[in-house]
Amino acid sequence: MTKTAIIQAQQRWEYMFLTRRSELALQDELNAVGQQGWELVAVEYYKDAKGIMGWIAFLKRPCAGPKPTGSGGEGHTEHVSGTESHHAPALSPDDVFDIKDGG
Repeated sequence: MTKTAIIQAQQRWEYMFLTRRSELALQDELNAVGQQGWELVAVEYYKDAKGIMGWIAFLKRPCAGPKPTGSGGEGHTEHVSGTESHHAPALSPDDVFDIKDGG
């Protein structure tokens, strides 16, 4: 009897975050980037370093390009609808994260 192994490619993702001061501005931006394939992962209302309240949204979408080479790389900035959005650098499966409770 022959054994058959099925190997599936691991899904790779690219990430982005948006910061907006108002719910309406965030909603408009999320609708725009949603049409580009971005999926909302999380959103949080926060206070920035200057004490100004705002919204930060974290998004992801499947990577379309080839697997990155080398060790990580630098992130880049992309302008979406005239405002800055930041993409996180690509991560390798060997990256390890420590999650610490802030409280």
